[in-house]
Amino acid sequence: MNPLRFSRGALCPAVLIIAGCSGSQAGTPAATQQSSVGTQHAHRGDSTTTSFTVSGRSILLNGKPFYIKGVDYGNTQVDAYSDPNPLDNANEPIWGPDLDAMRAAGVNAVKVYNVSLDSFKPYLPVLGDGNKLKAYETGKIDKFLDKAWNGGDRPIYVVLSIYFGGDNVLDPQFLKALKAVYELTSKAYAAYPAFMGFSEGSEINSEPLIKQPQWWAGLNQLADSIRIGYKATDSSKIVTTTMVDMVINGELATIVAGEKNHFAVDAWGIDSYRGYTFTSIWKQIKEATTKPEIMAEYGASAARWTQSTATYDETSHVCPKDTYPAGSFPPPNPAPYWGLPPGPPPPWEHVDELPASGNPNMQYLADQVTSNAEELYANSTGQGGVDSGGFYFEWNDEWSKSGWPHSHIGGFPGNVISPTPPFAGCYWDEAWFGLNLDRPVDRDYKWPGEGNPFPARPADKHIPRPTLTAIQSVWAKE
Repeated sequence: MNPLRFSRGALCPAVLIIAGCSGSQAGTPAATQQSSVGTQHAHRGDSTTTSFTVSGRSILLNGKPFYIKGVDYGNTQVDAYSDPNPLDNANEPIWGPDLDAMRAAGVNAVKVYNVSLDSFKPYLPVLGDGNKLKAYETGKIDKFLDKAWNGGDRPIYVVLSIYFGGDNVLDPQFLKALKAVYELTSKAYAAYPAFMGFSEGSEINSEPLIKQPQWWAGLNQLADSIRIGYKATDSSKIVTTTMVDMVINGELATIVAGEKNHFAVDAWGIDSYRGYTFTSIWKQIKEATTKPEIMAEYGASAARWTQSTATYDETSHVCPKDTYPAGSFPPPNPAPYWGLPPGPPPPWEHVDELPASGNPNMQYLADQVTSNAEELYANSTGQGGVDSGGFYFEWNDEWSKSGWPHSHIGGFPGNVISPTPPFAGCYWDEAWFGLNLDRPVDRDYKWPGEGNPFPARPADKHIPRPTLTAIQSVWAKE
């Protein structure tokens, strides 16, 4: 069962957003393709090279199959909305310890939702008037990429993206700006050893968009712009996606539509939140495409609604409808507080960490994480399957994902409560998906005004959840 899906943009949680695309040449049978645009040369005189290509259903690192043990990463701090460039060198006090902890956990890849929105906004009204983009305007992230590479010792490979809205690709001026910024960013970073490739945008959740050939054509133009950067730096890297698991008539509709429209992608990325098991997705992937597939997002909320009577069934691995409060499943879902009592405090504040015991509890979620990670590997290309691993969503909680960054509340933007039977906690809560729980170290600080607020105080404290131990244990066996 697919839970109700909402946008998970790193920048604007309430906005419909898209994922991107690109890779192989349109019309070429994917099973016979092997992407290769040269050899990637490291920066600063480093002779190290890394090459990411695809062959059949496999992603190759330096010619050998690469299995992704990854996490999605957004380092938005408590009391702050998302930074337009979370990897900025100035944020090293935040992402530095995170990369160390990821490496210790066995993470070998990280996917980031935005490099810099600031690098995009100023150019939209002036493109075509002689404006020239400069490398520094992408936001400097060289320190992050160097830290991820770690001198080649247990490197963490990085998939970058640049945020944009789903229908922006249909706006010629907007598309022109996006192409310029993607090309610039590709030229700036493709030659770094830690750089794995681009995922265009963030997430697609729109049936009307995927039905439009001109929309896919726009995404292909973005892919071409990315590859200009690869070619200019003599780099061999991939272009992938972050597309919603949207099933229509039993098919993965987005992939089917993309293949029909000759979507030039190296590897499909899918966001799938089906609960304890990915159900029939492996068969659906096999039927929809012959290209590599990455689980671009998977995971579940670590929250519980303290006043809800919903329980989790260990046998069926769902929260049965008859355990939810009255009104939890209204047709056609008009109410924001489905069955839970009104305030004070507001119902979305009746949320807390899944407890160690009772029903629901944290162990149910840890079991789900274990099941998902094991199923990914069992269906990997190395085991005769179709999958190349995936990115768990996400490394740490981001309080702002609920629409309000100053309290760790439930729901999602607009404070809508969404029953989600396949989740161990029974509800969908945007701010609670982390393998680590976020807590502020110091809230006694002054805002620095316009710009990035992160360096104004110590980085949030990450408290590992049992889910981190669970996924780490699985990764260690693979």
